[in-house]
Amino acid sequence: MVVRSAPSRERPLEIISQAFRDLTHRVDQGEKKVSAPLKQIRLAEREVMPPVQRVHEALHPSVAFVIMPLFALANAGVNFHGAQLSDAAVVPVVYGVVMALVFGKPIGVVLATFHLVRTGLCKLPEQVTWRGVILVGLLAGIGFTMSVFIAGLAYDDDRLLAAAKLTVLCASSASAVVGLLWGLFNFRKPASR
Repeated sequence: MVVRSAPSRERPLEIISQAFRDLTHRVDQGEKKVSAPLKQIRLAEREVMPPVQRVHEALHPSVAFVIMPLFALANAGVNFHGAQLSDAAVVPVVYGVVMALVFGKPIGVVLATFHLVRTGLCKLPEQVTWRGVILVGLLAGIGFTMSVFIAGLAYDDDRLLAAAKLTVLCASSASAVVGLLWGLFNFRKPASR
């Protein structure tokens, strides 16, 4: 909490005040180009924050999307050595994991939601569409940590366990890509003119 109360520079407040005056003047004059004062406000807004908070916000994406997933992967005990997905003994495991994560979870989420809405036990919130429910179902296939944990409980054979872990990683990645593509094509904002 001490970090949040660290002092910041006061000059950005003057910049914001001037940018607001400039913005108001441009709007009053009927100008359509107001991007320059808006950029000044955005930059000054950033400068008002304490330096430690700016560093925190700058590092957050790399920590959340790179470091933490790598940390989870390293600590999940996933060993790619010895994982032979073409081995006849592991093929059923591979198919089972892919079917469960890529197809089973999305179908389960969508059908369960449909059933609950259809029976009147619940209703979709106002801004939620069935395309959004399908997106949630597709993204539900990203099941890394719990799937690896269950695989560890289910398989004693090291070959089967290694194949299951590798397939969980691949199937979760496939679910993420399919969900991302679904989201991009179904929730694209129209281009502003």
